Amino acid sequence: MWIVYISISIVIVAVILLITSILKTLKTTRPTINSINHTMGSMQAKMNAVSREADQLKTIQGELQEDLNRKKRSMMFTVEEAKRTPKVVKDLANGIKEGHQSS
Repeated sequence: MWIVYISISIVIVAVILLITSILKTLKTTRPTINSINHTMGSMQAKMNAVSREADQLKTIQGELQEDLNRKKRSMMFTVEEAKRTPKVVKDLANGIKEGHQSS
């Protein structure tokens, strides 16, 4: 019977040592875990800032593209009108000649 009591005592001591070891490990790793959590929070904040900046850049890029397209259309219109100018001047000159000849 003494063997049973000794075995139970050994198991109880082993459990106590295990719990003590776990608590000591938790106590020593807690600062490291807190530091890692702090670093991860800081990294997350920086990633969020980068993401916001990327969204702003996309918006600005879209606005610049629209502005460029608008200016391109305006330039194309100006070029087309400039190409028509010699014909308009010629037609105007012919109209003036015909008006003077009929008087």
